[in-house]
Amino acid sequence: MSSCRGILQSLVLAGAVLATMAPLAGCGFQPMYGKANTNAAGTAVDKQMAGIRIEPISDRVGQQLHNALRDRFNPLGQPSDGTYALQVNLTVRVYGALARRDLSASRRNVEMNAFYSLKDTAGNQLMNDRSVITTGYDEFDDPLNDLSSFEDAERRATVQIADQIRTRVAVFLTAGTPPEFVPEATTTPTVPPVAAPSGDITNTPTPTTSTPYPTAP
Repeated sequence: MSSCRGILQSLVLAGAVLATMAPLAGCGFQPMYGKANTNAAGTAVDKQMAGIRIEPISDRVGQQLHNALRDRFNPLGQPSDGTYALQVNLTVRVYGALARRDLSASRRNVEMNAFYSLKDTAGNQLMNDRSVITTGYDEFDDPLNDLSSFEDAERRATVQIADQIRTRVAVFLTAGTPPEFVPEATTTPTVPPVAAPSGDITNTPTPTTSTPYPTAP
């Protein structure tokens, strides 16, 4: 009797799961990277991503981003003649975020802006988008430590931007609808007030863009 009841409960549970998934299938829900996810031509999105050629990006940080994108788009090697071309323009801004009056420690933010476009072999622009990532690091009046922390903040930002670009391009290839382009801000962002213990910390919202590397006093 108990075994029959268990079988009946399993059938009811399976029916409930199918009833839940049916509306999702009706509205076009499908996994982005699943085997069932194909475009009109019947090509898997992963294969389309592998056919995107990443154009060279200038500067040292740009080369790091280029390598990160290749790892995500072309894990088996970049195609010599791809179906699409991805062009990326990268800018880096470093500005003070938090500093102590005695200058014993400070906080800097590393803001990366990536403007990228996806083009086909005919040069037609298919999508145009922008990704912005901000990371940070602490300064402790130690040039070697500060430089290492700065480069780590850069590395983390390039990894996050590469992940974001890959996701947005995959969504475009799946849905065929380019994302809404976000233009670059024309005003300098302000740093929100930070509660300081005993008035020992002050905000330094003025951007510093003279050099991306921290300099020793």
